[in-house]
Amino acid sequence: MKLVIVESPSKEKTIEKYLGDDYVVKASVGHVRDLPKSKKDAIDIKKGFKPHYVVSPKKKKVIEELAKKAKKADEILLATDPDREGEAIAWHVMEVLSDKHDIDRGKFKRVSFNEITKEAVLEAIKKPRKIDEDLLKAQEARRVLDRLVGYDLSGLIWKKLRYGLSAGRVQSPALRLIAEREREIRAFKPEDYWVITADVSSPKKEEFELSCSEEPRDKDLVDKILEVGKKEDWIVSEIQEKKAKRNPYAPFKTSTLQQAASSRLGFSPARTMVVAQQLYEAGLITYMRTDSTTLSKQALGQIAEVVKEKFGDKYYQARKYSGKSKSAQEAHEAIRPSNVSLEEAGSKKDQKRLYKLIWKRAISSQMAPAEILRTKIITKVGDGNIPDFSVNGSRTLFEGWLKADPKARGDDVEIPELDEGDELSLIEMHVEDKQTQPPSRYSEARLVKELEKRGIGRPSTYASIIKTLLNRSYVTKEGRALHPTDTGEVVSEFLEENFEEYISDDFTAEMEDELDEIAAGEASYEETLEEFY
Repeated sequence: MKLVIVESPSKEKTIEKYLGDDYVVKASVGHVRDLPKSKKDAIDIKKGFKPHYVVSPKKKKVIEELAKKAKKADEILLATDPDREGEAIAWHVMEVLSDKHDIDRGKFKRVSFNEITKEAVLEAIKKPRKIDEDLLKAQEARRVLDRLVGYDLSGLIWKKLRYGLSAGRVQSPALRLIAEREREIRAFKPEDYWVITADVSSPKKEEFELSCSEEPRDKDLVDKILEVGKKEDWIVSEIQEKKAKRNPYAPFKTSTLQQAASSRLGFSPARTMVVAQQLYEAGLITYMRTDSTTLSKQALGQIAEVVKEKFGDKYYQARKYSGKSKSAQEAHEAIRPSNVSLEEAGSKKDQKRLYKLIWKRAISSQMAPAEILRTKIITKVGDGNIPDFSVNGSRTLFEGWLKADPKARGDDVEIPELDEGDELSLIEMHVEDKQTQPPSRYSEARLVKELEKRGIGRPSTYASIIKTLLNRSYVTKEGRALHPTDTGEVVSEFLEENFEEYISDDFTAEMEDELDEIAAGEASYEETLEEFY
């Protein structure tokens, strides 16, 4: 009998069905060990930042069950998730079972698969390997770093501000961004301006709207534009036409999936990751924690077939996407359907909506560009003593990838066919007084985009960072906007004043790069932590 240990119980039956009677599949239900709460007991700094792990009380029963099965097994396959965290869970399971339950270490082998399909699982079982020590060290360094920052900075905040508050290596820079934006909003001084539009009709009596090319700050100029516009002729002075190609987006990685699910479906990053996890565990999509936009040869072949069959040969165009990530943990594929011929999947409404979004992005990524005709009509009023009025429009000449994802198109403004010199008839002019607006607050999706752009944290952590800020009441959510609370602002100001370097973009991003170097075997765990500490 061979024992296969996975992370989640929801995978057990599916994988067992693929492997047959000789295999038993059991779940560790996530991590089985962690650092204790006390700093003194958790990390031995003098002995090279050696962590001391303890079995989580809730996992004692799980470990007993795993140990019973492991003692009967000829081989133990550690099939936890294919990332840093999964590598660490596999190692912890092996350590606990061998040290505490005398299971022979020679029985343990590591297998990993990027999707829970029969083909992928069987292929992985054929290629067992050892635990990747570099990936393990990178995860351990991250955990120890976060603890050191949490203990020392949080302890200081307890003394100086209030008991129970906390700081974090990535959490605090994210809070700083939200607090900085709030200060910009408070410092903003609005100015009045006017938006002027005109309803006109073409020689063929087709009605459309023009906008003034200026948004005056001066009321006298507004009155002059209205006066001249109502009594002078409106002549088409210039028509600009330009053909443009619009290329498809790359397949989803974790951060872009979170952003698209927020803007298109209204999902928070946390909700997106929960639903994506469900789809992954049901064998419907590939692993959802990835920085990669690469697709496998097999997937590319399947997508080519689907595009040609569903839309026609002229819609297909093979494409390669390259990412910026150097992370060893992210050497997987992009997020895509396990079976791209399946257009709809999922057992619940959220699952179906997210799956469809992933399917559209994967399929459209291998399609021809959309061909757009962009048109701008410029109108001169009278002798040209007032600003021009104009309208921008676009017409889709060839849908290309938009055929698979029509909602990515946006709204095309249809404008009539006109010639230079045509006279337009004014129907009515409109004036709207407005005020300049402060910069907008971050939504969860925009914060994710900003964190990724600045290199703060990693995509797999964004949802938990935002959740922590909300749970600790450092930030509240009003509609989609994130507002810092009084507590959040006080904590951020304290850290900015006293520990500016350690919550800066550069320091945090460089630390992420160093952790990636440990994962790639290019940097030492002990030296990296020593330098940091």
